[in-house]
Amino acid sequence: MAAMTALTTLCPPPGPTSNIHWETVEANLGMPLPQDYKELADRYGPGVFNGFVHVYHPHGATEHADLTGPVPGRIRARLSRDREQGTHPVPYDPETLFACAVTDNGEYLFWITDPAGDPDRWRIAVNQARGPDWFTYDGTLTAFLTAVLGGRIEVPLFPV
Repeated sequence: MAAMTALTTLCPPPGPTSNIHWETVEANLGMPLPQDYKELADRYGPGVFNGFVHVYHPHGATEHADLTGPVPGRIRARLSRDREQGTHPVPYDPETLFACAVTDNGEYLFWITDPAGDPDRWRIAVNQARGPDWFTYDGTLTAFLTAVLGGRIEVPLFPV
């Protein structure tokens, strides 16, 4: 994967990581996961990119960093309430959004899980931490991280 090669050049992996049983993780989530994410989690383990983007991981240190923990479901429920009440506009059906990372500022990164059966085609959506704005990236999580960390894209919701 070109994006993974570029990411490892920008941010070398920290070293050995624990073994992830992907079949069990996907069964617990009730959905397949993108191949790039599996490779990302396998290579980097739990942690943070550039001291800013915390990617959720099946072996997250706390429930707040665990991909299989309660946080992604709680966020989805909040988005559903916001959409139903008209509190904040949500440009996608909340049922298609699955939180996969969070920034230090509180912006969530989501997989747009459509098409459901083809996770390698999922895109990334980012919501504004304390506002109604959204940003969409037409690519994988690894490609998004590489583009942001490499300065190829600027996410208007992130600090300059």
